[in-house]
Amino acid sequence: MSLDLDRITHPLRLASGSHQPGSGKGCAMNVISYINGDTQITDFPECSARPLARIVQSLNDRLAGGDGFLSPEDSVVVLDIGWRTVGTAAVPREVVWHWLSDLLVHPEMGVVKLARPDGEVAIRRVAELLMRFSRGEPVSAAEWSGASSAAQEARKAAYANAAGYANAAAAAAVDAAAAAAAAVDAYAAAAAAVDAYAKQARITFTRWAVERWRELAGLDEPQDIDAAAVDSALVQIGG
Repeated sequence: MSLDLDRITHPLRLASGSHQPGSGKGCAMNVISYINGDTQITDFPECSARPLARIVQSLNDRLAGGDGFLSPEDSVVVLDIGWRTVGTAAVPREVVWHWLSDLLVHPEMGVVKLARPDGEVAIRRVAELLMRFSRGEPVSAAEWSGASSAAQEARKAAYANAAGYANAAAAAAVDAAAAAAAAVDAYAAAAAAVDAYAKQARITFTRWAVERWRELAGLDEPQDIDAAAVDSALVQIGG
């Protein structure tokens, strides 16, 4: 997306937290919810996968300053990433499990990099089960339970936030029918690990996570965001 700030007449300053009517504040996903035409403005637009919306919302809130607002520059960055979530909602659950595994152990971006060695084994075990699950291979409840317990012990021993993420992913994967909600919970458990990153690293991780989802799902490029639509959404939020 290339968003021309000169074409936006309403100040582009996103805020942390969820939009409340009459507050004049909204996060990136609230803007997208307005543009999408959702009947109820939400942090989770119908056009966006909930795990990705949660990631963008987390980044949005982390980039907010002491006054609760993002700078115009950071607002553009987050809105750019948020717009990449449009059209991601309807994907096979197998994609979600593969994506979760990648968030854990991707060679370049996986949160396993944040774990101490004594937590790495448990994290990789959970990722392995997720990949098996994504391929439609059977994974027993005992295997999930063992992986979850190992991740819990790794977290206690290593104080590794990434181990907590692995544990949440294992617990989530027990019920494949709840894939979307489970992925949200799994990412929430990882938020502390991502928080350890510097600002630019958090932006890079969030952008990569969204793009990885799109890649695994084989999605086409979304249409460019329209500056006039952004302006209209900001006016409505400000009203």
